[in-house]
Amino acid sequence: MKCGVTMLSKREIKSVSIIGLGLIGGSLAKAIRRSHPDLQITAMDIEEKHIKMAVKEGIIDRWASRLQDAVCRADIIFLCAPVGAIPSLIKEIAVHAPAGAIITDTGSTKEAIMRTAVECLPAGLFFVGGHPMAGTEHSGYAASIPHLFENAYYILTPLPSTPTWVVDRMMSLLASIGAIPLVMDPQFHDKVVGAISHLPHVVASALVNAVQDIDDPQHIKERLAAGGFRDITRISSSNPAMWRDISLSNREHLAKLIQCTIKYLNAFCKYLDNSRVEEIEDFFCRAKRFRDSLPRLQSQVLLPYHDLYVDIPDRPGSIGEIATLLGQHSINIKNLRIINSREDEPGGCLVLSLPNAASFQRAQEVLNERGYKTYVK
Repeated sequence: MKCGVTMLSKREIKSVSIIGLGLIGGSLAKAIRRSHPDLQITAMDIEEKHIKMAVKEGIIDRWASRLQDAVCRADIIFLCAPVGAIPSLIKEIAVHAPAGAIITDTGSTKEAIMRTAVECLPAGLFFVGGHPMAGTEHSGYAASIPHLFENAYYILTPLPSTPTWVVDRMMSLLASIGAIPLVMDPQFHDKVVGAISHLPHVVASALVNAVQDIDDPQHIKERLAAGGFRDITRISSSNPAMWRDISLSNREHLAKLIQCTIKYLNAFCKYLDNSRVEEIEDFFCRAKRFRDSLPRLQSQVLLPYHDLYVDIPDRPGSIGEIATLLGQHSINIKNLRIINSREDEPGGCLVLSLPNAASFQRAQEVLNERGYKTYVK
């Protein structure tokens, strides 16, 4: 592929390159194709099957096996690789990207990536760190969906030298695919995301490991581990290698957060040992107050779907009736499950997972109109 170099106009984007067609990169490609059918999309991925699927679906226009060929015509370059690989990609792209190109990434941590951009990118290339606060426990292009970013925060961390028009261009593109762009300082980003995303992954995995170690030769715990336990540990099914890299890239903030969590657990142990009734209740009350203050029905970091709980009678055809009813109203159900252990659930024995807030609200309206009782957790 022979490349010509042209300066990117402040008013036009004609081509986008996506390096990495996994869950995030594939979803970006699909979302951009849906919202901007005339944009040229070039992709590169180490998995040939991802490229073949994207070509077959008409999602990408070109593909490249070499990084220089993938980026040399791009107006915007998305680096959708594992967070540990992004710094080396920035160094290589610095040599091959056309003058005026906007370079951005989708890594879960930002400080190390931003330092690399400052050190390596020449004048005339613009870098804006990025982190879409969306995802699922699944990975790969096959798991990608065009609406993954709808109503999800998409953090941007521009360099101090990044022109305002570049940030505006990124915010406009992201808003066009349904995301909610939010500009943030890189260090503050890593601290906050460490608390609301990285720490929960560590805690969820620790909880699963602790339960796994319980002596239970009859495997009763697996049968009872439903409801709340499944919800708060769902993220422990995420890609282990990815979370290894994320943990290491944010180790300073994450280590402090883990120590803080240990402090609370140690304090709770002391309350138990000394039967401190008021302190135990206050422990739960303090957490409940903050948890109840969090906004509902937004795309969340921990839970990719919106769960609607429904009371249904125990008779043949009940689930089919609900699925048919929602299908008649063009409401897509991403998943459904029956809860057999409901001690800490809000009510209902059927849980419907909807892909976005609009589908959730519409499903609730349709079911309530038909006399079904629905609940929100």
